[in-house]
Amino acid sequence: MSAKVPIFFVFVMLFALSSANPSKRKQYTPCKNLVLYYHDIIYNGKNGANATSSIVAAPQGANLTKLAPQFHFGDLIVFDDPITLDNNLHSKPIGRAQGFYMYDTKNAFTAWFSFTLILNSPYHEGTITLAGADPTIKKTRDISVTGGTGDFFMHRGIATLITDTFQGDAYFRLRIEIKFYECW
Repeated sequence: MSAKVPIFFVFVMLFALSSANPSKRKQYTPCKNLVLYYHDIIYNGKNGANATSSIVAAPQGANLTKLAPQFHFGDLIVFDDPITLDNNLHSKPIGRAQGFYMYDTKNAFTAWFSFTLILNSPYHEGTITLAGADPTIKKTRDISVTGGTGDFFMHRGIATLITDTFQGDAYFRLRIEIKFYECW
């Protein structure tokens, strides 16, 4: 009987170890999803009436109408961009995205975002705060949703950024797919 106990114990341990898969992560289900479009028109010295963002710091100093040549490294841009429910810039905005992004890498197009979505529409009321690295050459990029107010009080999750269109240094549009994993 005493020899059977260690053999049984070894068998149980081998079974437990073989059934545990460390590469398998628990899949979480979002408690709320949201898709928005972010429209950015950077001031270039000629489009003052339509611009929604502006260079406020640049490595070349006084010229704040032209992005730096090498991957825009060192440029800091502030924005007050419209947010829509579809990809049409001329659709009625449901809110604004206010914050900044800075190009922070010398050898690739990479920016760091920090902004708040301020939503005020019949569909959504409140704010969503986002921050994170945006390696713009990747098809999809994830940044953190760190909190919110109103309809999004204390919400946290992930926002996936997808470049929907890019027109040189003048205009770009992002599709933002937000998945909230903590909803109050």
